[in-house]
Amino acid sequence: MTTYEWITTFLVPVTGVVSWLAGARMRKNGAISAMQTTIDMLVEQNADLYKKVLELRKENDNLRADAIQRDNKISELQREIENLKK
Repeated sequence: MTTYEWITTFLVPVTGVVSWLAGARMRKNGAISAMQTTIDMLVEQNADLYKKVLELRKENDNLRADAIQRDNKISELQREIENLKK
């Protein structure tokens, strides 16, 4: 076998395998990078949603406090009406 035959017989498949492995590694790194970008985006969205939930809870607490005051005022007015009827 000549040197050229050795090169074409063994070197070409070896370089093909090496190229495929390098490409697979690059594809894997690209996928990991894409996943990290997605995770970062989800973390930001989660933080925004958490802030909105806290704001809504504060608003809900304020509404409940207003409702309690309104109910107390209604009870007081009902007692006053009863007293005036007597």
